[in-house]
Amino acid sequence: MAMVRYLILRTLIFVGCLAATWLLGLRDREEQLLAVVIAAVASLIISAIVLKPFRQQASAAIAGRVDERIERKREAAGRSDEAAEDAEIDRPGGRAASGPGNASGDAPESDSDFR
Repeated sequence: MAMVRYLILRTLIFVGCLAATWLLGLRDREEQLLAVVIAAVASLIISAIVLKPFRQQASAAIAGRVDERIERKREAAGRSDEAAEDAEIDRPGGRAASGPGNASGDAPESDSDFR
């Protein structure tokens, strides 16, 4: 929501600057591009100064969502790793049967049939 508010405020500043250039007399067809460029530069400067707290809020909101997404991925990966380990242990001839605690003391067998 903070990003939407920042975007709307920034758009309003640009529209205000464009209206100001129109009121200053840049109305002709040949001067429209100049009016847009002047409005863009002016709105950039104004929004950099005036909208700083809104930009910081939007940035913090985005960073929070990214952190939450990363945490959810880590939790999901941890759960899938645990499920994979459980499935491997439950599998006949899995690591539990030929692991480091096996009776022969040999290295664990490879899961692959290619030798």
